[in-house]
Amino acid sequence: MGLDALWTAEFQVVGGWTNGGVVILEKGRLFGGDGQYYYSGRLSLNPQDGTSLSGHLKVVHYHGERTTAFGDAGPVFNLEIQATMLSPTAISGVLKRPGFATLAFRLAKREELS
Repeated sequence: MGLDALWTAEFQVVGGWTNGGVVILEKGRLFGGDGQYYYSGRLSLNPQDGTSLSGHLKVVHYHGERTTAFGDAGPVFNLEIQATMLSPTAISGVLKRPGFATLAFRLAKREELS
């Protein structure tokens, strides 16, 4: 199951799935963003089980209101990622940020990188 692709991202908040954005995964690197924040980091597939993923992100505000999916106005913060590859086109997991409740997310593969 290849991760290298363009993915869309959604985050689960009190009102449902929201704060969508796009993510590019390429060779273990992650780049993406939404209308207010951009993110960069790493995401890797565990070679032993072929379905669990782990990684980290740096999230930086660049435009508009500073409202995160965590409900605060953080300008820059770091996240740990724990996820599962549900299928070749779906990833589901949680984002962990110190001092906040975990945040569920899901990725849907949209385009292969070529």
